[in-house]
Formats: sequence, structure tokens, C-alpha cells
Amino acid sequence: MINYIIHVLLFQTVFLAVYDLVLKKETFFQWNRAYLIFTSVLVYLLPLIKLQTIYQNLPQKYIVLLPEVMLSPTTYIEKQIDWSVVLFETLGWTFIIGMVVSSLLFLFKLFQILILISKNNPEKTKDYSLVLLQESNIAFSFFNYIFLGKTTEHQERIVSHELIHVKQKHSLDLLLFEMQKIVFWFNPYSYLFQKRVSEVHEFIADSKTVDKKNKSNYFQSMLAEVFQVEKFAFVNAFNKQSIIKKRIMMLSKNKSKEILKFKYLLMIPLLMGMLIYSSCETSSNKTVNKQSIQEIDKNKPDTDIIPFGQIDQVPIFPGCEDIDDQKACMVQKISEHVANNFNVDLSKNLGLEPGKKRVYVQFKVDKEGKIVDVRARGPHIDLEEEAVRVINSIPQMQPGEENGKKVGVKYTLPITLVIE
Repeated sequence: MINYIIHVLLFQTVFLAVYDLVLKKETFFQWNRAYLIFTSVLVYLLPLIKLQTIYQNLPQKYIVLLPEVMLSPTTYIEKQIDWSVVLFETLGWTFIIGMVVSSLLFLFKLFQILILISKNNPEKTKDYSLVLLQESNIAFSFFNYIFLGKTTEHQERIVSHELIHVKQKHSLDLLLFEMQKIVFWFNPYSYLFQKRVSEVHEFIADSKTVDKKNKSNYFQSMLAEVFQVEKFAFVNAFNKQSIIKKRIMMLSKNKSKEILKFKYLLMIPLLMGMLIYSSCETSSNKTVNKQSIQEIDKNKPDTDIIPFGQIDQVPIFPGCEDIDDQKACMVQKISEHVANNFNVDLSKNLGLEPGKKRVYVQFKVDKEGKIVDVRARGPHIDLEEEAVRVINSIPQMQPGEENGKKVGVKYTLPITLVIE
């Protein structure tokens, strides 16, 4: 899950940087709107897409490197495992609580809008419903509703502006980001993307509302009114102080040349680069190559061994069948098994110098889910034999699968002992 979030944040950084540096200053407002909407959704899908051709060209000698297991003659390791479980559960509950709080905040804002509609009888027309409010400093639209203070000046011009938002269904764009902010409440990019889309909405409405002859009057009307609607992130407000200057500057610009639309072709190499990165990085995630463990692996890789990132279904440790993240569960169970069964007192009488001593154990979960081909390399033969014994005692798992076929997966587990 952490790896997935890192991918999403990285891709969002790239897409947003391209927009700010290359596309933002152009007057292709509809194209920019499409770019922001498309990429904001795409970043959540890209890490899930794996290119099979890339997998086929990856070296087949890669072995999954499991997280290091720290052992000590003291009871520290037991406390460490307990705290890791507590931390994992805490993060899970934090995520759920964040979603609940974000949902309640959204529903509260939505409820405020519904109250405004119910308290003020909307004047229905063919294209929209006008809600006249007692407050003179409110002007915004939400789906087919245009909210306007009764004493607001330039009402006709403001309604024309907000009608563009209504017809182009800009509220749907903003609600999309509200959903992202609920599910990924911890992701700051959801807010940044929504802010930029909101700006583009205003540029679109301005460009379709004003003509060249009335630009100066339009500017004056924007500067004259100050509306307080910042609390509604998912509405299209006529005047948001934070972007008035940007809107005036954009209206004053000449239209961008059509040839500059070729800038959007940057999407192609960006997408390919991200797909390649995601595929390669995932398939080599937590892996160690043959050269890194050449002391314990002198043979050619088996034909049924495939890169871990390519596998459809990881081997399932007993007790992890109903867990969502079966990979994390397997890693935790193997770490607990080693911590509970490794005879750490064995290291006391081997004459080893104080400090950390590491034993590398390589093993394979075969097509039947059995632990086979266990080998170890460490600072003393007794520790190697103990590591082999402990790994051989791991219970039989459900084998990994790829394309519906059972396959073997190789692992390397570093076991670190603290010699006191």
C-alpha cells in the first residue's frame, strides 16, 4: 500500500509540474480542464497497470528480499513485533477515521447548500434555478442552481457567467475532487488539482461571457464585488479574491496559437515513462539480484521462478487467507515465526565479537507451497544450520499463481543477531 501511495504522489508531482510549467499559461481552457481531470484519475490507475512485455525482458534471476528480522538474546524482539502490529493497526484506523471525518465535512457543506435552497424559493427557468438570498455578498453556482444576493450589483452579468458553469457541468468536476479528498484525505495533491480546475472553470466562463468591447466594464464588476464563498470548495463562485488577478490577466491575453496544442502530446512520453517505471520498479521491489547473494546462490535460476512483481497471487501463509494485504501478512508471519523459533542463545558460545551479525537465508516456496532449497550464509556454521532449520519449519503455504498456473517464488531473508 505504501509503495502504491508513493507511486501516486510521484506521478501527480510530474503531471502537475507539466501543467504549471508548460500548459497553464495557454488559453486552451477546455484542453487544460480535460488534462487536469484525466491525469487526476489516471495517477490512481497507472500503478496498477503492468506491461507484460517489460516483465518478459526483465532478468529472471531476481529474488524477493524480505524485510530484515532482528534477533537478540533479550525479549526486545517480542516487544518490537507487538509494536509493529500496533502501529499497523493504528495506521489502518487513522485512515478510516480520516475518511469518516472528511465525509462528514463534505456532507455538512452539502447540507448548508440544501438549507439555502429550502429556505429560499428558487425561481425556475428553462436552463437553471435562481436562488435569491438575503445576503448581498454571495454569488455562486452548484449544478443547476445559481445563488445570488438580492442586493448584488451586476446581477445579469453574474448570472450569465454562472450559467456557463451550469451548462458545462463544472460542479461534476469539483465533486470528483471532493470524492478524491474523502478517500485520499491525506493527499495534498487532491486539493491542488481541485484549485487549478476551479481556476480553469473561471477562465472558461469569463472567456464565454465577455466580449472585447466590454472587457474593461467586466474587470470593474469583478473588482467591485467581494463574495464570501470560500467555505464551499465544490461550488463555482463568481468572485474569489485569490484568483481575480489571474482571471484579469488571462482575459487580457491573446489567444494561444493552435500549433501550441502539440504541447499536450507530452502526455504520450509521460505515460510511457510512468508505465515503464511502475512496471520495472514494482517487479524489482524488495528484490536482490544474483550478484548480491552470490555466496549462497551459485546455480542458474529455476525455469518456474518468475519476478515477484509479475506474480498475480503471492504465496499465502496459513492464517492470511482472508487478509486484504496477503503479502504484508506473509512477511509478518515469517518474521514472527523466525523470532519465535530461532535459538538466539546459540550465539552466546560461538566466540563471535559483539555487534550485529547477519545471516542470509535463501529459500523457495515451490509449486505446492512447500519450503524447499533452503540455503544460508552467515558468520558461523552453527548459525547457518539454525537458520536453515527454522526456515524449513515454516508451515506449508498456498503456492503463488501466475496466469492461473501455480509457480515457485524465491526469497532471501536477512536475519540479524545482536551479539552482546
